[in-house]
Amino acid sequence: MMNEREFFLKTVERHIAAVEAEVKGVRRNKDIEHVHRMRVSLRRLKSTLSDFKDVLTVREYEAAVLYVRKLLRALGSARDIDTKLECLRLLYAEDVAAPYRRGILEIMDELVEDRGETQPKILKTITRMNQKQIFKAVLKLKPTLEDTGITLDEWAKSRVITRLDKLFSLEPFVRRPGCVQELHAMRIAAKNLRYNLENLEELYGRRVRPFAESAMRVQRALGQVHNFDVWLGLIRILKDSSGRDVEFRKAVNFLSKEFSSRRDESYKDFLILWDALKKKKAWARLGFFALDRVPTARSLRRSS
Repeated sequence: MMNEREFFLKTVERHIAAVEAEVKGVRRNKDIEHVHRMRVSLRRLKSTLSDFKDVLTVREYEAAVLYVRKLLRALGSARDIDTKLECLRLLYAEDVAAPYRRGILEIMDELVEDRGETQPKILKTITRMNQKQIFKAVLKLKPTLEDTGITLDEWAKSRVITRLDKLFSLEPFVRRPGCVQELHAMRIAAKNLRYNLENLEELYGRRVRPFAESAMRVQRALGQVHNFDVWLGLIRILKDSSGRDVEFRKAVNFLSKEFSSRRDESYKDFLILWDALKKKKAWARLGFFALDRVPTARSLRRSS
């Protein structure tokens, strides 16, 4: 088995290359998928750094993630608007939206204006990252398990347990559809578990792929719920807007009903998926895999 330094380097090299492949497209801003792919690759990089946090110094870790976080925030704002615009464009083409198209167009115009304001922030952060050679600094990091007394196999499996524990700490909220923040946190936990397992294919091959796919399905199902929660939050703001014409208000009321209904359907789909995965014992099997020679949490802390 490779050592922790080799594993870290292979993993972060892959994520950094994926980020850099999207820079040109993000700068041009002609296709929303470039922002999406860069954001996903940065999330993977951030998740990897988080996994190695216990075997890096605090200073090393914070220096590595500072600008990754900044770029993720800028890209997140842009992606949020991009997905809203895409959703409205698709809805605009549907017959059911015909009586509300004038108001929908007005909302779209405002979103386009907001999107324009996010682009300079993205470009500025990318430029700053290049100037400070952030990715080169990440590649120079040298995480070590020497002071922990554990093997790479034990460390890797302990990270799976940590991620799985986080996911299941939120299970009490699965059947509480009104717990928006907790369901969003569960989506993030599933996403981080997925990224962790995908990284571990370097160590364990295809054995972990079914577990990563299960986590991805949960992430995506809850992502649909979250998308409509974000929409409904915006709609509440739009409803409070004063001085709007009748067409605008009609469109907002239509979108409120439409997205409430879609949110309900997405939540039901998530429940069906969650129950199916538990019935198949997907998480139990992952636990059995990860609990094979996992060290205690205390042994993970570096000795002073």
